Amino acid sequence: MGKKVFGAGYISVFCMEMYLIIRAGIPFSEGVALLRDDEKDSYSRTVLDHLYQQLELGEPVAAAMRAAGGFPVYVIEMVEIGQRTGHLEDVFRALAGYYERLEQLQKSVRNAVMYPAVLLVMMLFVVLVLLIKVLPIFQEVFQQLGADLSPVALMLMQIGQVLGRYGLVALAAVAVGVIAGAVMLRNPEKKEQFAGWLQRISEKWTVSQLIASSRLADALVMTLASGMNIDDSLDMAIRLVPGAAMQEKITQCKREMLLESKSFADASMASGLFAPLYCRMIAVGFRTGSIDPVMAEVARRSAEQVDDKIEALLNRIEPTLVIIMSVMVGLILLSVMLPLMSIMSAIG
Repeated sequence: MGKKVFGAGYISVFCMEMYLIIRAGIPFSEGVALLRDDEKDSYSRTVLDHLYQQLELGEPVAAAMRAAGGFPVYVIEMVEIGQRTGHLEDVFRALAGYYERLEQLQKSVRNAVMYPAVLLVMMLFVVLVLLIKVLPIFQEVFQQLGADLSPVALMLMQIGQVLGRYGLVALAAVAVGVIAGAVMLRNPEKKEQFAGWLQRISEKWTVSQLIASSRLADALVMTLASGMNIDDSLDMAIRLVPGAAMQEKITQCKREMLLESKSFADASMASGLFAPLYCRMIAVGFRTGSIDPVMAEVARRSAEQVDDKIEALLNRIEPTLVIIMSVMVGLILLSVMLPLMSIMSAIG
């Protein structure tokens, strides 16, 4: 039985394949055998083989997935709900869409972090080359001409000398720290604590709030498609959506519905679960009996809003870093070139 949990991309593909297997009327065990035979990854193949064996023994799909390992607990629970309510086909389709959007969201967040980080490293590299290699050359030229660098240039060159002398030590210390952190994060408890810390410090960010709303909408699409009512869907959503702030909003929404006898749309408006426009869409969906497609539209728009916000953030970060780099490089060059131009004018 595998202990590693599959990523969102694999879960999305697997659930879509299971949905197609059900639609085609293929027995579960036979469908899983086909997936196993086409699988190239050894770990995935092992999990699918164990899943096939459990299905051949007559185990229900959810119990077989739990015994096989590799599948998130929430997926197993949703499949179990789908079996009980007779909406297993809809559950697999909803799970496929949910994890596909989750994978896209994770890629957007990674890109939002990776690109500025690479740009920052390149900027620091250029500045360090100027401080450590270029300024000493100009210092020699100035000494041959019987002059000195400007106070600013001297200060920058001294900083470069310190970095050149102790830079490798600092880099080694950082590398040791990164390796130690990676080793600590291999501990599931430490990893969960670190993730919780990151979640707490980022909960007030606008992007984090939009991501939480998007994941909540996706979770409600998935749970409503399984045949659950809105109360049970919110209970499941609390477990699917990370972040204490969003979970508190969900709890407040349920409290408004229970104590104030408000509709889900009104309670969502009062608790701040969704934007007012989305709350009005949800109210129309309940009145017309089309809450599933309406919630799917809310999830789609929420995901687009997250992408737009991340893209806007990147569009601000890139020029800001470029401006900072230009100012730093310009300051270094001006601190050298202006005294040199004065010397050349005196010579001329």
